[in-house]
Amino acid sequence: MIYFIFGSVIGSFLCLVAERIPIRKSIVYPASHCSHCQTRLAVFELIPIISIIFLRFRCRYCGIKLSSIYFYSEIICGLLCFFVAFKSISPLYSLCFLFTAVTLSLTDIFYLIVEPKIFYPLSILLCIGHIYLALPIFLFTSIIIFFSLHALNYFLPDSMGGGDILLLTVWGALLGSESLIFLLFIASSSGLLFLLVSRYILKKKIQQLPFVPFLSIGLFFVFLCK
Repeated sequence: MIYFIFGSVIGSFLCLVAERIPIRKSIVYPASHCSHCQTRLAVFELIPIISIIFLRFRCRYCGIKLSSIYFYSEIICGLLCFFVAFKSISPLYSLCFLFTAVTLSLTDIFYLIVEPKIFYPLSILLCIGHIYLALPIFLFTSIIIFFSLHALNYFLPDSMGGGDILLLTVWGALLGSESLIFLLFIASSSGLLFLLVSRYILKKKIQQLPFVPFLSIGLFFVFLCK
């Protein structure tokens, strides 16, 4: 249980980071507040998962409906932490990898970007950890994926964002070709399923689909199958 609690706290913080850094806001000041009425939240309103359920997903002060993204982020990070604690041989590295994916997924959901100020430092940290653990680096896979995706964009303009290409280039170097192909299969399948459900069941038309969350789903399954 302690692993889940720890992960949910991290998830709340990562959501704050993903929400503020792309718009150049400090992650320290101002303190957590309602984005609509700007009222500072009390301590008991900051408890991961429990607070938002207790408040019924509405601000206690102005009554506006609160985004459920924080709630899902806290649950997902709690489950990831619990999973890694019992599954992974190198839990710290695995958590860094998965939490990086969650953070970049959140920036993609919020702003449809892979935020450079988050992507580059965390990617460097991952590479350092990868080298420290003496894990293999798949440079050939990285180069192939980089040029292949750029070629895809040349023939099918805007089929994939530049941030997604850089992300897959780095992940390709760390995961290798087999894992990356599996990851892309899961990501494409889950993304397509999401689009079909949104369009034909929920009757919602999506103009732009954030793809990093689906890449992160694929990454989770890669770790699950290791």
